[in-house]
This record gives sequence, C-alpha cells and structure tokens, in this order.
Amino acid sequence: MNLLTLLGAILWDRILGEPPVRFHPTVWMGSYIKFLWQLKRKHTPPGDFIWGTFLLLSGLTLFIAPLVYFVFIIGNFSPVLKVLISIPLLKVSFSIRFLLQTAGEIKKALEEENIEEARRLTAYHLVSRDTSHLNKEEIVSCVIESVAENITDSFISPLFYYLIFGIPGAWGFRFVNTGDAMIAYRNEEFEWGGKFTAWTDSILNWLPARLTAFGIVAASCLTPGYSGRNSWKAMKTGRLATASPNAGWTMGAMAGTLSIRLEKKDEYILDGGSDRLTVQKIESCLRMTVIALVLTMTVLILLVQGGLWVLNMVV
Repeated sequence: MNLLTLLGAILWDRILGEPPVRFHPTVWMGSYIKFLWQLKRKHTPPGDFIWGTFLLLSGLTLFIAPLVYFVFIIGNFSPVLKVLISIPLLKVSFSIRFLLQTAGEIKKALEEENIEEARRLTAYHLVSRDTSHLNKEEIVSCVIESVAENITDSFISPLFYYLIFGIPGAWGFRFVNTGDAMIAYRNEEFEWGGKFTAWTDSILNWLPARLTAFGIVAASCLTPGYSGRNSWKAMKTGRLATASPNAGWTMGAMAGTLSIRLEKKDEYILDGGSDRLTVQKIESCLRMTVIALVLTMTVLILLVQGGLWVLNMVV
C-alpha cells in the first residue's frame, strides 16, 4: 500500500502539479515560521538560539502530531480508501514537476534572448543571490546548481523519510527544510536563530544527498555521451567545495556529468570540465536529473523495503 501511495503521489505531481496556495501545507508551515519569528523580542545569540530551537520543535509538533493521529485513524479504513486519502497527503510534501518546469521556463526565456525575464524567474523561483547583472552563462549556472541541489530537498529526502516513517516523516522533513530556507542564513538577523534548523536540515539530508549524487553518477555511466568517471571525480572534489555539507555532492556530480564549471562568486567553484555553459546544458541537466531520480528512487525502495523485511524477520 505504501508503494501504491508513492506511485500515486508521483503521478499526481507529474499530471496535476501543486495544489492552490491557500490549501498547501508548505505555505502554512512558512506562515507559522514567519509568525513565530516575528514574535521574537530579544536579539542575543543565546536567546536567538533558544527561540529558533523552540520554533522548530513546536512547529514539528504542531504539524506532525495531528497527522500521526489522522494516519492512525485512516489505518482503520479500507485499503483502497486509505491509499486514496494518503496520496494527496504525501504529494504536498514534495515537488519535482515545479522545479523542472521552472528550469524549462528559464531555458525558454534564454533561447528567446529575454535575459531580463530569465533573471526575474531565476531570482523569484530558484536562488537568493542578486541576479540583476548576471549574463546568460551565469544564469545557466544558477539553474543547473539549483536543480542539482534541490532534487534532494524537493524530492528524494521527503520520499526517503516517507518510506521509513510514513507521511508524518515526509511532513516532518518538509517543515525542517522550509525552516532552513527561511531562517538558516549566516547574517546578523538569522545567524543564531536559524542554527538549530540548519543543523537539523543538514543531518536529515546527509544520506539522501549522497544517494542522489551516486544516482547522478550512475545515470552518467548508463547514458551514452556522458562520462561516469568525470562525474565521480567532480563529485569527490565538489563535496568539499561548498559551505553546505550536502549540496556539493549533487552539484559536483552534475558539473562532472555535464563537463562544465559551476560557480557562485565568493562562495564556491565546482570544476567538472571546460564545456561552455550553453542553454542546451539546461536541457541535458533536466534529462539526466530524471534518469538519476528514477535510479535513486529504485535503490531507495529496495534498501528500505529490504531493511524492513529483515527487521520483521528478526523481530
């Protein structure tokens, strides 16, 4: 039944996409985080850290506890009804169609030489950096970096925790990751308040990020015209190049897969080759992403289901 729910949620994402904003739990999570952060009064490192920790733990309790009870209740329903109810609950914890669709829209804008629209879409949907002066190659780099990093956050990680802990696990990861995107910044306002959230997000993404990176390498090995060896080499060097303990794995692997150099000024350089950052590289990135996700999810299902089978045998 869990696998049927997973398949149904992925099909929902592929065909229907995201629900309306007012019904989207991720939006509710973001509103809660924003509201609670604005209630913070003192601005000292210890006070901010305590408040940020309370924010994360209270939010997890708020969004997971009712869901655990609800999942327990629907467990008494018929198997078919249980799957039908579970599909939309799982779907709202992840999104891959929106990420790939956004990358495609930026690619189209670049092909039409509409650099201003490409900059706007990149800043609005993908990155927090200033895009107002980026050239075409720099925008291509932004898109590929974002896709390579976010396939873990947006897809593999929530489904990884769903396979282990069910829908509450997927929602729990989504809350932590939403908090990471909102308050886990190294600046004066968020440095200490977002630290516990950043640590938690890094821990939760640790294994999924590496599995996803290996999936990208495997996709490179299995797809004609791409070099698995170069992807592996760039992944090994890229994993140490970023401040994040996880992002460099997938971005490095993708840089090597596409034989390109990805760079965020004053932050990191991921050297996967000397090919030009053309618009066609976005298309190649999206193609390899889909293949890598299929491979990674197949391995995840086999690992988790195999582990659960062994556990049941032992118990």
